[in-house]
Amino acid sequence: MTTATYTQDDVMAVAAARRLRNGDVVFVGIGLPSKACNLARATHAPDCVLIYESGTIGAKPVHLPLSIGDGELAETADVVVSVPEIFGYWLQGGRIGIGFLGAAQIDRFGNLNSTVIGDYQHPKVRLPGAGGAPEIARS
Repeated sequence: MTTATYTQDDVMAVAAARRLRNGDVVFVGIGLPSKACNLARATHAPDCVLIYESGTIGAKPVHLPLSIGDGELAETADVVVSVPEIFGYWLQGGRIGIGFLGAAQIDRFGNLNSTVIGDYQHPKVRLPGAGGAPEIARS
C-alpha cells in the first residue's frame, strides 16, 4: 500500500487555491502563490486571469515559473504590457481584484518581511526584497 505524503506548502497551496473563484483577476507572486493560482486555474477556476509583475496578463504556464522573468509566462500570456502599465493602469486603477503574495515572515498585523531575517547589519538570511509587494499589498 502506498501512502501519499504532503508538505505544509502543498496543504497551503490547496487551501489557497480553494479561495479563488472562476473569473477572478489575480496579481500573482512567485512560489507558493503561483502554485496555488495555477492549481485553481487547472481545477475549478479555468477562467481565472493570472497577472504577473513582469507585465504578463492571462498567463497560462504549463510549468510553474521560477521567476517573474520566466519566458513561459510571456509565451502563454494573452498579452504582455510594460511594468509601469501593470502597476499604474491595472493595479492602481483597481482592475485587479486579488493580490496573492508570498512571504518569508508575516507578523500578527499582516506585515510582510521581505528584507532580512535577524539583525539588518548582520542578517541570518538576506531575502530578495519587496519587488512589487508594497504596491500590491496596499491596493
